[in-house]
Amino acid sequence: MKDPYVIAWTLLLFSSIAWYGFLVFFIGIRAGREMKALIKDLTAARPPDGKSPAP
Repeated sequence: MKDPYVIAWTLLLFSSIAWYGFLVFFIGIRAGREMKALIKDLTAARPPDGKSPAP
């Protein structure tokens, strides 16, 4: 039988890598959707002549 500490640390290592990968993709997808919505809103708010509004 293998050392229980080796098994525990191996499981901890691989589960943390999997969690990090999940978060990278999850947050990336959500951020991409939010950027598309922001670009859409900013494009819709632009005046018809195409110039940016004066401050």
